[in-house]
Amino acid sequence: MKNPTQEINISFDDYVRERTERIGRRMEGGVPNYAFASDYALRQKINQIPGVFTVFKALTSHMVPVMRQKFMREATRVTPNQFPKIFAMTKDCSEMLGIGLPTVYVQPEIGQLNAFAMAIEDSEPLVILYSSLVERTTDQELKAVIGHECGHVHNNHGIYNLIVEILVNGVGVNLPGVGDILRLLTAPIQIAIRTWGRAAEITCDRAGIICCGEADSTISVHGKFQSGGLLSGQAINVDELLTQYEAMRETPVRLQELVSTHPAGVRRILAAREFVHSEPFYSWHPEMKTPGMRLYTKEELDSRCKRYVDVMKGGK
Repeated sequence: MKNPTQEINISFDDYVRERTERIGRRMEGGVPNYAFASDYALRQKINQIPGVFTVFKALTSHMVPVMRQKFMREATRVTPNQFPKIFAMTKDCSEMLGIGLPTVYVQPEIGQLNAFAMAIEDSEPLVILYSSLVERTTDQELKAVIGHECGHVHNNHGIYNLIVEILVNGVGVNLPGVGDILRLLTAPIQIAIRTWGRAAEITCDRAGIICCGEADSTISVHGKFQSGGLLSGQAINVDELLTQYEAMRETPVRLQELVSTHPAGVRRILAAREFVHSEPFYSWHPEMKTPGMRLYTKEELDSRCKRYVDVMKGGK
């Protein structure tokens, strides 16, 4: 009798080659094909500022080992036996994007919805989920968030993403030396970092959509971020929420976003809706594509999204 396992290819070299080819098909110039063009372009401009990369790398190299110990001491590590559902979500997202499996911690934070990633060279990526976020999201919404954070890892946001977390959320700001280094950042550099941060969030929202295979969960979780994640069971009316964008885009109030590291939630919802009508999305989910679909090219997609997230122009 023929052994059916003989037909199974167990060659590790073949596995590596197939995986490399599969991931490579979705990379363009070393950047994932779904990445928002402004993300990479702005990062390259920041890299050209003399001394900035050196300072940022020194800061993050100092912080990450200390923060890793802090999370091990104060948070709960996600494993197959500890929050197994969250572990499975993370595994699905990392396999979809083709990155190493991050270590995830659930940080006890009551009343604040947040998550962030820490990933630098020569260090295992970390994803931190605040307990309030885990409590107030559905499984699919939480997977969209985890996919978003895996997107930071996939796009090599590491050093700059951690600087954003320091600036906006005060992550690690009380560690010795961190405040001194932050004072070296001039106002123009801080504005550049915040501008990049807004573009990077669009990239990573797309990663979350790819991991979920749909945009509804990303859209609904932004509604919860905008409302504080109500526990009363009242659903967010996304279309009603979007009317706020119409009121905001024509007034100077939109300029307050210039000092923010994240686009307004309504802007991100609009950008997410565009992504699921694009060629990059269906390159990750070809099984969902139907004949005759009219899809945006990558250039068309980025142009439409730029109108939404450009603070100065406030396009419609």
